[in-house]
Amino acid sequence: MFQSSSTYESALVLLACFLLYRFLQRKSLPPLPPGPKGWPIFGNAFDMPKSRIWRKFAEWGDEWGSIMSVNVLGTPFIILSDPLIAEELLGKTGSLYADRPTLEMANLTGWDRALSGARYNERFREYRKLIGRVVGTRGNMVKFYPVEDYQANMFLKRVFNNPEDPAAATRKTAGAMVLHLTYGYKIKEEGTDPFVQLADEAMEQFSDITRPGVYMVDMFPFLKHVPAWFPLAYFKRRAAECIKTCNDVADIPFEYVKNQLDRGEENNSYAADLLKDKSLGEAKLEDLKWSAASFYAAGSDTTVSVVYAYIMAVCIYPEIQTKAQAELDKVVGNDRLPSFQDRNSLPYIEALVKELYRWQPIVPLAVPHRAMKDSMFRGYYIPKDSLIFANVWKFLHDPKEYKDPWIFNPERFLGPNPEPEPTVRGLFGYGRRVCPGLHLADVSVWINIAKAVAGLNISRALDENGKPIIPTPETTDGIVVRPIPFKCVVEPRSERVVELLDEALREGEHVN
Repeated sequence: MFQSSSTYESALVLLACFLLYRFLQRKSLPPLPPGPKGWPIFGNAFDMPKSRIWRKFAEWGDEWGSIMSVNVLGTPFIILSDPLIAEELLGKTGSLYADRPTLEMANLTGWDRALSGARYNERFREYRKLIGRVVGTRGNMVKFYPVEDYQANMFLKRVFNNPEDPAAATRKTAGAMVLHLTYGYKIKEEGTDPFVQLADEAMEQFSDITRPGVYMVDMFPFLKHVPAWFPLAYFKRRAAECIKTCNDVADIPFEYVKNQLDRGEENNSYAADLLKDKSLGEAKLEDLKWSAASFYAAGSDTTVSVVYAYIMAVCIYPEIQTKAQAELDKVVGNDRLPSFQDRNSLPYIEALVKELYRWQPIVPLAVPHRAMKDSMFRGYYIPKDSLIFANVWKFLHDPKEYKDPWIFNPERFLGPNPEPEPTVRGLFGYGRRVCPGLHLADVSVWINIAKAVAGLNISRALDENGKPIIPTPETTDGIVVRPIPFKCVVEPRSERVVELLDEALREGEHVN
């Protein structure tokens, strides 16, 4: 008994000495960026919102400045509300802030193997190298134009077949396009395709398990050791639900490609191009498999979000559709559908795509970076392991840079003094964490929007009293967002469009 009491007292003394040391050490350090005062031990944990965290961060930025900080259970959150500061800190400091935080839920579900959450290490660099070999430049994407064009035509076909649910056609097309590009897989058009269903489920889970502050294990990592039956261990039961889906979304389509190549069948996809390199060892194959899965995740989410945002935007602002169709009719005419060759001749549609990116940014808070060592920035101390958040949503809705930022207006990007493009405001990330698939996302979004302008008439649905229903321009929550569901009316623009589409699909049915 005496020995136990003595051990306990010794432990308390050691803890008190450690806390005193940390307190005195902290007093001698330069200040952190300013921010709201928090509670002892918990810091600002109770101030963190449960949803749409970028809005709270924007409020804090207005109050505390363009670079500010909060403390969440001992971890400093550095919040950036100025795009120039974000570019200076995250884009020009090499590897200093290139790491990602450790998300225990991502580890428990297997998503730590995906590129977006990978730590800054050799595996991360290998992923980027593999993706860069195939789609790292605009020039690389040219060989995929036939697949992109075919799947964008299929988007119109899917909408025509189910005009009551354009959101479903958008999701199906995004999945079909990236599965085709990544694995050379053409989905089943009738019923539910198993690959698309698997990928949709995986992406929903990924967006959920990576939301900051939602799962207790991310705030208290030691909880990962508690058994699943423990009252506070809902996260473990959730992780058990997700891990099989995470494994399947990487394994199943990858095996499809390997089997095709083993049978000598033609496949010109991202994965097939790399698998044809017989020098790849087992470790490289694992990197290839997960780079392909990451490739799919990034491309599909972007296309779904932006194309569905287009449908919402023209319901709220019907004049946008009128102007875009007028430009397209003048340039392309009525005897064919638009193609990539028309892109440079369609400035309004180009501006329309930019405004879609700005209006509802796909990753509004970006994915947080992690400081890899103690550093100073503009007189402020940024400790090792701080999480750095670039509030892209605020950047793109700043009235100092964008006139009437809540209004959807593509013309802000036209004329002699265009407003800043979203791509230079962190839309695809910063520095060594810039999305390596951004050129894939760019061409996928553009061709789908161009086909939608050419082929669809989108209008407001009517309520039970015959009054038009104007959608609310709001998004879902999570790391990756998309417009909330809304009602609308979607019809083929003309009988001629239907004929042109049938002709184009017959010509493109052998694209692989």
